[in-house]
Amino acid sequence: MQSHDTDRDWEHFGRTEPYWAVSTKEQFRQENLDSRSIAEFFAGGEKHVNWVSETVRRRLDGGFAPRTALDFGCGVGRLTLPLARRCEFVVGVDVSESMLREARAQAAGQGLANVRFVRGDDDLSAIRDRSDFIISHIVFQHIPCDRGQRLLRRLVDLLADGGVGAIHLTYSKAAFDGEPFDAWPASAPAYSGRPLVELRKSWSAFVWGLRRRFRDRRRKRGGSDGIRMQMNPYTLNPLLHVLQRAGVRRMHVEFTDHGGDYGVILFFKKSADEGYFAWPTPRE
Repeated sequence: MQSHDTDRDWEHFGRTEPYWAVSTKEQFRQENLDSRSIAEFFAGGEKHVNWVSETVRRRLDGGFAPRTALDFGCGVGRLTLPLARRCEFVVGVDVSESMLREARAQAAGQGLANVRFVRGDDDLSAIRDRSDFIISHIVFQHIPCDRGQRLLRRLVDLLADGGVGAIHLTYSKAAFDGEPFDAWPASAPAYSGRPLVELRKSWSAFVWGLRRRFRDRRRKRGGSDGIRMQMNPYTLNPLLHVLQRAGVRRMHVEFTDHGGDYGVILFFKKSADEGYFAWPTPRE
């Protein structure tokens, strides 16, 4: 079990570096922020929402046009605000109240009144209504895996029947490349911050841990106060189990590489009334 309080970390980032914490480019640090860099930040969110929507239409649902949406781990609204221009109503959820305050200010500044920002907990208790579309990008990787699995189950519960999800997760490290599969950890662990612990996991993870430690030191000098963003690789089998048990029948996968953290975006449609593929007879 992770003993570190990641919610507290993200509130710290929300107070000190709300844009850089989402997209770690120098132009998004507080001292570099201006109208141009903020516009660039939100343009990236617009581009991602466009790509996700096009992928859903091409792979899962040609008529995809959600009326309601939920953005889990919304931060300052990078994806929430583009969604609000497409949907009737959108909810943004985050653990950092500082992030949410900035998101509300951005929504007001852009004249978007059809969005609500709420602080999240492990039960997502502030959310009652189901959504046609649920998205989460570069969020679960920062959440300890046991907690993330519970949150994913709750998110799938909040997805309307016939609704679509697009959830990003990391599952491995590039540092494991070249090692036999049976030498990998049974559940790829998060970086502990202690290289000797990493050595007991695998030599590749140890080397990766040293590199990560030096990178974190550079970030500390750059103004992040030495607080690390956890990168947690998930074992995918339990998550696929959650999806299938919830009524997901169809899924599409896109692979990602987030600075050496390998991941997937799971695109899925919840359709409890649709039958499964029955081997060996294909569906009509």
